Amino acid sequence: MKRNGFTLLEMLVALAVFSIAALALLRLDAVSVATATGLKAREGAMLVAENEAARIATDPAAPPLGSSSRRLTNGGRSFLVSQTVTPTPDQRLLRVDLAVRGEGAPAAARLTFIRRAR
Repeated sequence: MKRNGFTLLEMLVALAVFSIAALALLRLDAVSVATATGLKAREGAMLVAENEAARIATDPAAPPLGSSSRRLTNGGRSFLVSQTVTPTPDQRLLRVDLAVRGEGAPAAARLTFIRRAR
């Protein structure tokens, strides 16, 4: 006897295998989107941190010692910038630590640099 085509059982097994593969691809896509969103948030935070570092480094007046924080808007997004200024063993220099995070986002950027105390 000659068989033409597939049996119902073979079709159901093929459909199950295809469904599992499709679900795995959907999950991979969701993880990729979440990763890209996190990277975008961290990139924005790092850009704000670098801008703040450039602003502080080029300001003729030295920043005051201690901690402070402020809110900034960059690229339509709001960021919280925390700044800590501490003296170094060399009295002519200050250590500036910046921590930036987007509002509602856990992603943060940290930046530390040294500037003259003047």
